[in-house]
Order: sequence, then structure tokens, then C-alpha cells
Amino acid sequence: MADMPSIPIGTASISWIDSGGALHIRVYSTDGYNVIERCLDTGGTWYEGAFSAPGAQVSAVCWQTNAGVSIRVYCAFEDDVTEWCTDPGVAWYKGSYTTQ
Repeated sequence: MADMPSIPIGTASISWIDSGGALHIRVYSTDGYNVIERCLDTGGTWYEGAFSAPGAQVSAVCWQTNAGVSIRVYCAFEDDVTEWCTDPGVAWYKGSYTTQ
């Protein structure tokens, strides 16, 4: 592996349809060092999302309730996994998941 990969080497994606019928797609990509978020919403174009964190590997899950969508992104980096969370009306925060 190159010292500084410039292309994604790992991705995770999630999607949901909101109550108005709009499709939302989120793709979390890692270059081996950092995870970034790319977003696409019905009728729009791809844009960079608010999420960014250290991570050599990434996975993600989402679920929808009447309040909106909750997202969890799991970033593995330097022998540790960090859970990052966002819930309806709440900015990204570090979750309670631990590998121990």
C-alpha cells in the first residue's frame, strides 16, 4: 500500500426514503487514514457531508423512526473502533460502543 493512498480503499453506504418520498444516500469512504462522507439527495448532486474521522476501515447502519433517521458509523483505526452517531436534530457525536 502506498504511504498516502489518494483513492478510496474502503466504503460503506446507507440509504433511506423520508416521509415525503425523497431518497437519501450516504457513502462513507476511507483512504486508509480518514473517513469522509459523500451525500446525494433526490433532485440534487453529490456533495461532501459533515462527517469526517480517522479510520482505516468503515461500516455504517441507519434506521428511521417518526422523528427521522439515526446513523451510526464505525471507524476502525490503530487497533480501536470508534462509534460515531447522529440522530434527528443532533450533530455528530462519539457513541458508547467499545471493543473491550
